[in-house]
Amino acid sequence: MVAQYLLPELDVNFNQLAKIADWKPGYVVWGFPVWKWLMDQGIHITDYDTIDYQAWADNGVTGLKASIPTKEFTYYQENSYDLDLESRRIKQALSHPQFAYIQHTPSWEEIVGEHNKPGVCDITLDLAFLDRKPGFIGHRVVLVEISDSEVIFHDPNNKGDGANRRETIEHFKNAVASFGSPELARYSM
Repeated sequence: MVAQYLLPELDVNFNQLAKIADWKPGYVVWGFPVWKWLMDQGIHITDYDTIDYQAWADNGVTGLKASIPTKEFTYYQENSYDLDLESRRIKQALSHPQFAYIQHTPSWEEIVGEHNKPGVCDITLDLAFLDRKPGFIGHRVVLVEISDSEVIFHDPNNKGDGANRRETIEHFKNAVASFGSPELARYSM
């Protein structure tokens, strides 16, 4: 959705992005290859996250493990195709001139503030919590609208019914908080 919104002339589809992301069915889709591609197209990315990207880049998986909650690390470890490869890919984002990194948990005010700026935002949250199911699933959704009572977002789920999904603002905020170390990224030209 980010690529379609900011780069409509390229008419990028899901299959093309899956190839750029090096997506492997059944595994976490890490955004670093897509980020590099987007930044190479002139898109600026501002990313808020608690992960110590520099430690991850310098120390590999050990650096990642040291900077995130245990449930999140376990999820990534069990559901990533190759965490060592992602450790190398993060270096590309850190060194790219179109990338700005803010290492801390974004507050709700920052989330709303970034959403209100030009561009488009996505955020990670706990999909199991969002869907009112047991367990933990790290998941990224694109923010469409935030009002005083609800959040409208695009949820790229396997069922294909996630366009303009709506949740109460409180439930959405709790799904973000349940993630442990939510990430917010704003993409702009």
